[in-house]
Amino acid sequence: MRFLQRVAVLAATIALLGEAPAPSAPSEEAARLFALNGARTSAVQSYTSHLHVDVILRSFPYLAFHLNGTISFKRPDLYSVHFEHVPWFGKGFEDLKMDPMIPSTWPEHYDVTSLTHSGDRTFFEMRDKVDGHVKGVHAELDPAGLRKIEWAYVNGGEIGVAVTPVFVDGIPVPSTEDADIRLPTYHVVCHATFTDYKIVAAEPGADAQHAR
Repeated sequence: MRFLQRVAVLAATIALLGEAPAPSAPSEEAARLFALNGARTSAVQSYTSHLHVDVILRSFPYLAFHLNGTISFKRPDLYSVHFEHVPWFGKGFEDLKMDPMIPSTWPEHYDVTSLTHSGDRTFFEMRDKVDGHVKGVHAELDPAGLRKIEWAYVNGGEIGVAVTPVFVDGIPVPSTEDADIRLPTYHVVCHATFTDYKIVAAEPGADAQHAR
């Protein structure tokens, strides 16, 4: 496989798992909403989940493969994935950091340029604090947390991730994530499924694990 094909596949996986620049809040409302999102999991000390990812290249060379692994979250914002096995062109990507999928970390990376509401959903338009390859970022939050995030790149590429949540022991966590990656030369789609959540409560003495 040529180098650019390898990059396209890895970009798809990384995008799905949130390995992208992640915003600074220009208003008290944005800061409050980011903090509120973190408060939704304030009762959680940590959790783990099994992860299955289907990856399909919809442009040449039309590859399809699967990844299995485990995600883990530990307060305050330590979020990562470990893949059990990766294809040869994915070596070095067995362990990935996923903190940017946590909105409470966004003020470290982005500036919010617009904030609007529709029903129970809030829409953010953002930009990188430091100029680079990203032209703009669109994100959507609702009472269950992050529902969508999209990156537009100066080279015309676009990456979008849609999140479907589920409540486990009253805590909103991802059930599935779908990524659509359209690079100037490649088109890649991914579907991730999260199962078998085990949640550890944050309250003193409440350290028993609760399986989904």
